[in-house]
Amino acid sequence: MKNRSDIEVMASILRSATNGWEYKTSMMNTAAISHSQLIRYLAVGIEKGLIEYSDTTGLYRTTESGVFYLRKYEQMVSMLPSVPEILDLEKEHDSPNSRDHVYSSVS
Repeated sequence: MKNRSDIEVMASILRSATNGWEYKTSMMNTAAISHSQLIRYLAVGIEKGLIEYSDTTGLYRTTESGVFYLRKYEQMVSMLPSVPEILDLEKEHDSPNSRDHVYSSVS
């Protein structure tokens, strides 16, 4: 699995608990992270009001603020090109017919 940014990992954790109260184990498996990572991110999520913890049940769920975070995250991701699109742009730039290539060989 590729390395993910903190923003991506937090989104995975929040997504794992959007349908109700969840155990840590379930969240770890769904978000594909280790226990130590989950503990760190849960602490931040609770502090920032993105995740709620129930003392009674020991379960976690995503708050309304966490759902807002997910919506904004998804909007941001949808605006970015995918990796294959980026690779296609690089190929176009490196092609011999590229105007940049012609200008760079003249100088």
